[in-house]
Amino acid sequence: MVATGFASPAAAAPEGAIQGAADPTAIADSYIVVLRDTPALRAQGVPAVVRQLADRHGGSVQRTYQAALRGFATTMSESNARRLAAEPAVAFVEQDHTVQVSATQPNPPSWGLDRIDQRDLPLNNSYTYPTTASNVRAYIVDTGVRLTHTTFGGRAISGRDTVDSDNDATDCNGHGTHVAGTVGGSQYGVAKGVQIVGVRVLNCQGSGSNAGVIAGVDWVTANAVKPAVANMSLGGSASSALDSAVRNSIASGIAYSLAAGNSNANACNSSPARVAEGITVGATAINDARASFSNYGTCLDIFAPGVNITSSWSTGDTATNTISGTSMAAPHVAGAAALYLATSPGATAQQVRDNLVTNSTPNKVTDPRTGSPNRLLFVSQAGGGGGTVTVTNPGNRTGAVGTATSVQIQASSSAGQTLTYSAAGLPPGLSISSSSGLISGTPSTAGTYTTTASASDTTGASGSATFSWTINGAGGCTSPGQKLGNPGFEASTAAPWTASAGVIDSSTGQPARSGVRKAWLNGYGTTRTDTLSQTVSVPAGCSTATLSFWLRITTSETTSSVAYDRLTVTVGSATLATYSNLNRNSTYTQKSFNLASYAGQTVTVKFTGVEDSSLQTSFVIDDTALTVS
Repeated sequence: MVATGFASPAAAAPEGAIQGAADPTAIADSYIVVLRDTPALRAQGVPAVVRQLADRHGGSVQRTYQAALRGFATTMSESNARRLAAEPAVAFVEQDHTVQVSATQPNPPSWGLDRIDQRDLPLNNSYTYPTTASNVRAYIVDTGVRLTHTTFGGRAISGRDTVDSDNDATDCNGHGTHVAGTVGGSQYGVAKGVQIVGVRVLNCQGSGSNAGVIAGVDWVTANAVKPAVANMSLGGSASSALDSAVRNSIASGIAYSLAAGNSNANACNSSPARVAEGITVGATAINDARASFSNYGTCLDIFAPGVNITSSWSTGDTATNTISGTSMAAPHVAGAAALYLATSPGATAQQVRDNLVTNSTPNKVTDPRTGSPNRLLFVSQAGGGGGTVTVTNPGNRTGAVGTATSVQIQASSSAGQTLTYSAAGLPPGLSISSSSGLISGTPSTAGTYTTTASASDTTGASGSATFSWTINGAGGCTSPGQKLGNPGFEASTAAPWTASAGVIDSSTGQPARSGVRKAWLNGYGTTRTDTLSQTVSVPAGCSTATLSFWLRITTSETTSSVAYDRLTVTVGSATLATYSNLNRNSTYTQKSFNLASYAGQTVTVKFTGVEDSSLQTSFVIDDTALTVS
């Protein structure tokens, strides 16, 4: 007897998702693979695991990453890439994308150096700097560098060329030489003695791939001689792999200056501009206006000159060119970072960023756009080579029309010099003593004022602190009490909260602090953004306004140093706090913030949770309140 019938089909191999596959800049059949940090990876090593995975799925290994990332770039079919993405050893697979520089070409003289060593316009036709930063290395991740250009005086060397996979980073485009000249050229450079290292990741047309850029960042991470800065005047669409590489390189001790991008759009949608740990730079014109092309938003840290900037060029040893872009703004900041590291060589990347932002000039950029910090690069304090003046921020202030008020501004000079005080943006009726720093008087007009108190010494060093001063009307608080609707999320509907699907729930996977409902952001272990927001009016005339909430953070992340998943708390365009998987806590903890400066305004309180592609982090919020009196 012969049995007849159909054989059972073999089970189909599992498939995973490919990030960024639909992006218009995607490179067909080219992928970046990021590996999980597993015991097998640590035991066998990255190259061995890469070979096994590539062989198993019919891939050709183009590059292997071991410093900024653990992973590889490969070419293979889309179906094989999807099966590769399902491997337990793989954190995620991302479609490779094109990356490029962007600049326009008018032709007036340069002015950027003249602007960054003074607080105010007009320009004074000079550039004064505290040091040449000869002990610092600047890694130019770009189209390469013309090493023989006279502006570098023999200080420029070749690092790595990931375009041709060799060590000759000669520039055949010009963009990288221009950037390097602004960082450290003797004529056009901010840090005129810095050691320039060319890292070529873009071709002669100024374009390349994320895989090639990551390879350059990987090389810098493994080979940087510190103190070191890196400049990336390039970008493309959002890339988790590139972001992770830059973030890990920064964590290794290298300060990164990142161009915000030239699309007149939100920089938070571009990589590597959106990397929070870097210094993301927007561009300004000679009149301190935001450049019409400059990206903007909360991912920016600072603005710097970026329109009609003259610097060295690749066509000859004395060649120059005048071009525009955030590509030109970022190297001003990289040079300033080198000046700071020259006298503070042990500073962390975060300390470099904080120094540049704190000592930048506030409220000079016109039309910075919503969410952008109004901070313009200033190098005198960044260098730290001479004396420094430190002004202690007195914190946000409140007062009332017709009631006398005062605050003492505290400042110190490292040179022990006598200080002279000034203030901008004071509420009408108040003034500052130039000799003592005491601000006093009787406010005459209600409103919220952005006040900058400054102090300078006889060496020319200066410092400042910016704070808000809310003056309430004479009538007192018009409507005290708790102002948030549905504060404990117990109502049958989310209103007046606006939330992502599934955020407000009564499941038992994460317990509520009180009642049965809470707001549970993220916790999926996949790439996801959850939001929770409410628009609320803060009554006028109130001297206190406190936003509070209880927060519980649980995570499956194992790292103790990298913030993979984040929760950001904002009011309007201001960020109140950022929490991450590093802030895990098994019980609810209350968080409180002073919102008195928003009296008389309608604002939006917003929680934004961003989770990466693996290992969940849950941000659970309950029992919110906005209490005013």
